[in-house]
Amino acid sequence: MKGCVLTLALTTFLSWGFGLTENNSAGAVSRLDTTQLAETLQAKSSSLPRAIANKILRDASTRSGVPVGELRVIQVTSKTFSNPCEFKFGEICTREYNPIEGWEVVVRVRQDSWTYHVDKSGTQIVLDPKISALHILPKTIAYAILTDASNRSGVAIADLKITQATPKTFGNSCVFGFGEVCIQVYDPIEGWEVIVKVKGQFWTYHVNKSGSQIVLDPKVTAIKKN
Repeated sequence: MKGCVLTLALTTFLSWGFGLTENNSAGAVSRLDTTQLAETLQAKSSSLPRAIANKILRDASTRSGVPVGELRVIQVTSKTFSNPCEFKFGEICTREYNPIEGWEVVVRVRQDSWTYHVDKSGTQIVLDPKISALHILPKTIAYAILTDASNRSGVAIADLKITQATPKTFGNSCVFGFGEVCIQVYDPIEGWEVIVKVKGQFWTYHVNKSGSQIVLDPKVTAIKKN
């Protein structure tokens, strides 16, 4: 009797989508695919709310210029980040334990994979700063820099190439303007250091976040004059 009850219970459990075939004879039980079950449970534990996924995709679209419909979330991993520093991709963090529950999310952006950290509420979304800043530099600013390089060099914009763009916080306007001897006043300017290949040369620009200030390394100007 006990054997019948056990068989009935197991058959009922498996009938919930875990392995009964359509042509099973009465009382026959198909083998439970433990690997598939483990993968299913892992996927459920790592599931990312659609609203948060959409926020991440919109961020990637804004940064890259690629339409949201062409972006894909290709990996989601549930994580407990030890502290805010680790959450923000800090390379050197304290051992403070101030956990943040969330996910590590990888988004396919054309040929690249972008890694995000996001908390459970979706209020904090952080892109790995190691992601090539070429994809983060707004197109309007990139075009303005290339236009300046073209006007100075006489080389067509199509023949110029931005080879590197690095987000930077310049300590003050003197540092931003490539000053060699600057006072220690801290009046930060957020922006990028951008390198443009002009024929056989590499020109370095500093540009602020809005693109309203674009400064070419005066050493490049001096070389050009000579």
